[in-house]
Amino acid sequence: MYTQEFYEALKQQETDLRFSFFDLEDAYALGTMLREAGKREPEPIAVRIVLDDLIVYQSFLPGTGLSNSRWMDRKYATVCHSRHSSLLAAVDRELNGIREPWQSDEEQFAFCGGGFPLVVNGQFRGAAIVSGLPHLDDHRCLTQAIAEYLHTGQ
Repeated sequence: MYTQEFYEALKQQETDLRFSFFDLEDAYALGTMLREAGKREPEPIAVRIVLDDLIVYQSFLPGTGLSNSRWMDRKYATVCHSRHSSLLAAVDRELNGIREPWQSDEEQFAFCGGGFPLVVNGQFRGAAIVSGLPHLDDHRCLTQAIAEYLHTGQ
């Protein structure tokens, strides 16, 4: 399903979508931007921003709930463990096979789109996460909002 070109594009996206500064105010602004973007999607989404291991923003649009929260937990675990987007971790697993035990643990980790690392001045600081859409759309919604925020907010 995935290609090496797609994998390389995801890696480039992670290089491009890095922050020079990101604090609690930025987390609130990005989270709110994601929530508003979610209102324009065909299905409702849940949004979470985790900064320095603390959930600093979380919102559930009507129609989302505990299942989305659990998906966000697993997407966050994937981003934290891999230090990459949950989609990149999924593509890597498909293209290169399972090389480490954690890559076969689908109870703790999610191998799908919707989790993206927050890298600030080259340092991993947390993740932005959405859940509710088909997983490639979760990734698209998330990365479009981050790109827009970087363009307008930094």
